[in-house]
Amino acid sequence: MSLQGRSLTDSRRDGKTAIVMHLKYLRQVLMTGLVPVLVVFGCVIGEGSLAGAPVKVIFDSDMDSDCDDAGAMAVLHALADKGEVEILATVTCGRNAWAPLTISALNTYYGRTNIPVGAPKFNAPLRESKYTRLVADKFPHALRQSEDAEDAVELYCRVLDQAEDNSVVILTVGYLSNLSALLKQSAKGNRPSGMELVRRKVRQWACMGGNFLGTPARDDLKLGNTNFVVDKEATYYVIKHWPARVMFVGREIGSVPSGLKAGARLVETPENNPVRFAYELYFGGKAKDRHVADPTTVLYAVRGLGDYWDAHTTGSMDLQPDMTFEWKEGAACNQGYLLKKRVNGKPNDQYIEQTIEGLMIQPPRKSP
Repeated sequence: MSLQGRSLTDSRRDGKTAIVMHLKYLRQVLMTGLVPVLVVFGCVIGEGSLAGAPVKVIFDSDMDSDCDDAGAMAVLHALADKGEVEILATVTCGRNAWAPLTISALNTYYGRTNIPVGAPKFNAPLRESKYTRLVADKFPHALRQSEDAEDAVELYCRVLDQAEDNSVVILTVGYLSNLSALLKQSAKGNRPSGMELVRRKVRQWACMGGNFLGTPARDDLKLGNTNFVVDKEATYYVIKHWPARVMFVGREIGSVPSGLKAGARLVETPENNPVRFAYELYFGGKAKDRHVADPTTVLYAVRGLGDYWDAHTTGSMDLQPDMTFEWKEGAACNQGYLLKKRVNGKPNDQYIEQTIEGLMIQPPRKSP
């Protein structure tokens, strides 16, 4: 089944409104005479889902400063319930004491207590959170205490070492602290170095971060770029040394100034939903709409470009130590960034919002 056909099937499951939006989008495409196609980016984007096999994902999140990390996990688990993704591991890239327990609580709510939870055992960034402690206190979690979380780098190495070659998608919606430590990890016994594991095992890295504005795209940090600037040294090292494909999901795709948002409809979900509670705590009461930078990255990592986005796949990021960058045009290589798909001159924002929102409020397949 084509990715467009599969998306339509999913929309039917997600509700009548999604059907209408999808059909309206396809009608607009046909009227323009354009047919959505997948961009070749070293391999077919989203090839795992196209082949019918679940995309194998390692999810890496700061899970502290923003509630859309919880929203991203809701989308990830909803896609897993649809059989589109296999979650190999869930890790936090910061040292917030309750982040691993929050991740575990979310895995538990969606009936996946067996997913390993990792946390950095090095001097990673430490940031406060409006919701992690209370989520960890209120909801059951398979992880007994934060200290029981596996060493994030060791977890990465173990999962990658056991994976088939060119099979894993790494999905980061936080700082790049873990990836920096992974790339610097030496070989141990018969296990290759972290750099070699990434080179052999990783099919693609989907990275939420950066602002890709103008032609050529550049980031002067005026809009903010938290995922890059919190641990600048790690970001600089990873982007300069990453040996596999990477697709950047810029803030203009799902955050400011994208205009996309979701979350208010979480009030339609049960009160025992930790995602809903995280949004309520973040907004100091009732769950409200929030940008969808992280959920957007999840959607891309699992479904690829589909009929959601286009991509710029030539050239590379010329990143500076202060985290400003300019995109240097050139031949196709291992780097790219997402672009909004436009039909009749307008971006399909509403379609993406409805897709993400439908996944965020989808009930767990297994009752918590």
